[in-house]
Amino acid sequence: MAKTAKKAKPKPKPKPQAQPQSSQPNLATIIKTNTTTMNTQELTATSLVAAGAPNSQQVSITFTFTGGIGQATSLLFRKGVLINMQSISSSGNIQFSEVQCGDSISVNGVCTGKATIVVDTPTIPASPQQFNAGLILTGYLIK
Repeated sequence: MAKTAKKAKPKPKPKPQAQPQSSQPNLATIIKTNTTTMNTQELTATSLVAAGAPNSQQVSITFTFTGGIGQATSLLFRKGVLINMQSISSSGNIQFSEVQCGDSISVNGVCTGKATIVVDTPTIPASPQQFNAGLILTGYLIK
């Protein structure tokens, strides 16, 4: 005798379960954002330029490499902002214009012999400074 096909009963749809009421808020209500407004200074073509001032001066840094070769880079900073950067690869001078009291000059380089650095204005530390073969790392504060 042939079997008769039985119709399949559809599965019952799951009933949505009630969410338990919790005394804690959900994550979406915990995260809040704070907006802070900052007033930033507008940068213009002249805002970071070494501005001329009545007490500005020209500063010359003299590098003398003896008994070998050398290279150095001098950087002029004002209030933490790089104003000017110049490099030299033989004995000679680097000149910065419009240097003001409180500016700082950073010097880094290398030499195979000896190097002497002279700054022509009062600084802390005082110059001249002498360096033996190897790295040249120093800084000057303009008095």
